[in-house]
Amino acid sequence: MKGKKEDKDLRELFRQKLENAEVIPSPSVSTVLMRRLGRNEFLHFNPARFNIWYLGGIVAAGAALAIILSSRSGNNDTIQPQQPASEINEIVNSDNLISAPEQPVLQNADENNKNTVITDRKPGVIQSEVDNNLKGGMNNAIRGNNNVSPAGVTGTMPKNGLFRESIADKDKLQSGYRADGCLIESSVTEGCPPLRVKFSSKAGSNGTCRWTFGDGGYSNETDPEWIFDVEGEYEVTLNVFDSNKLLSVSSIIITVRPKPKALFEISPENAIIPIDEIRFLNFSSGAVKFRWDFGDGNYSELYEPVHSYNKFDKYNVHLVVFSEYGCSDSLIVMNAFAGSGYFIKFPNAFIPNPTGPSGGYYSTKSDEAAQVFHPVQSGVADYQLKIFSKLGILIFESNDVNIGWDGYFKGQLSESGVYIWKVRGNFINGEPFTKMGDVTLLKN
Repeated sequence: MKGKKEDKDLRELFRQKLENAEVIPSPSVSTVLMRRLGRNEFLHFNPARFNIWYLGGIVAAGAALAIILSSRSGNNDTIQPQQPASEINEIVNSDNLISAPEQPVLQNADENNKNTVITDRKPGVIQSEVDNNLKGGMNNAIRGNNNVSPAGVTGTMPKNGLFRESIADKDKLQSGYRADGCLIESSVTEGCPPLRVKFSSKAGSNGTCRWTFGDGGYSNETDPEWIFDVEGEYEVTLNVFDSNKLLSVSSIIITVRPKPKALFEISPENAIIPIDEIRFLNFSSGAVKFRWDFGDGNYSELYEPVHSYNKFDKYNVHLVVFSEYGCSDSLIVMNAFAGSGYFIKFPNAFIPNPTGPSGGYYSTKSDEAAQVFHPVQSGVADYQLKIFSKLGILIFESNDVNIGWDGYFKGQLSESGVYIWKVRGNFINGEPFTKMGDVTLLKN
C-alpha cells in the first residue's frame, strides 16, 4: 500500500510540474502518431466520415450490379457459329432471284427442326422456309442446322444481305426518317435572273409535300413553279410527310448566275450629224461580249466603236452585253442625236425704235438696245417666221433668218402688248425644227 501511495504521489508531482509545460514532438513522431490516429478512425464506424463500413457497402453494391448485368446479357445473346461462305448462296438481283437450270432437291434430316433448306433447282440459290417466319429461317440456316451439300453451289453473298426490303417493309418504316435518294426533278438547275424553274416530286401521291426554295419562299404543291430573280445559290428542299411523320428529305442546289450591266455614253455630247464622228464610250460591267446597233442598219461587236452617220435622222442606239454564262442586259437611247449642236432661240420681249422702221435688219448695236425681234441660232439652213396679233392676224413674216420684226405693221408702230410667233425650218444636217411662243412689245 505504501508503494502504491508513493507512485500516486510521484504521478501527482509530475502532473503538477508538467501541467503548464508545452511538449512539441519531432516531425517523425508527429507523422507516425497521425497515421495511427487516422487508421483507428477508419476502422471504427463514424457516420460523419468515410470509413471501412462505407467502403464495404460500395464494393458489395458494385458486385451485385455486375452479376445482374452479366445474367441479362447471357440470356439475350445467342452465339452463332460462322457458316462457310459456300453454304450462304442466296443471290438477289434487283427484286427477283436468278434463273438457272434445275438441280436435285436436298432436305434437312433433323425432324426436331422444322426448317427445310432446298436448292431452288437453280445453282447458286438457296431458299429458306422457316415456319412462315422469314427472319427466323435465315438465323437457323446460318447456325448450320441444315444438311446441305455445297456441291455445284457457287453463289456469293449479295451486298445488301440475303433479303431485300419489300414494298410492304418500306411502309413499316414510316415512323422513322428515310432517305431514298433525291426525289426532286427540276426543269433547270442554273441560269440567269429571272430564272423560272419547274419542280416535280418523284414521291407522287405517297405523302404530302413541303417545298422550301432557299429565298424565304415555300409551297405545299406537289409540282410547284418558282422564279429566282436575284443571283446566288439556293438550296431547294423537299420534305415528304405522311400522317405528320417525316418520310423523306431531298434537296438540290439552284444556281442563279450574275447578270451584267449595260451602260454607255455618246461623245461628243452635242454631236452635229453628219459632220461629227461619233465615239461610243462603254461603261458596262460584268460583260465579255458586246453587240452595238447604231440605228442606221450598221452593227459592231467592238468594245468602244467609232461610227459616222451619212445624214441626220432619228437614230436609236442599242447596246446588248453578255456575261461569261450567257446572261444579258441591254440599253437603248432613243433619238440619240436630238440634242445636236444646232439650235434656234427667241427672246420674250423687245423695244422697237420709235424713230421709224428699220426693215428688220439688225446689228450688234441694235441688239444692245433690243430694237429688233429675231432669233439666236446655229446651223439653220432654211427658216420661216410668222408673227400674229392676239386676234390671229398675221402682221409679220420672214423667210430670212437675218431679218427680224422691227415692231412696225404697214409703216405704223404696233401697239404695246403680247404677240404670238411661230417658226419652222431645218438645220444644215437635215434636222427639222418647229417652235412657237409669245413676245411682248414694249415702248419707251
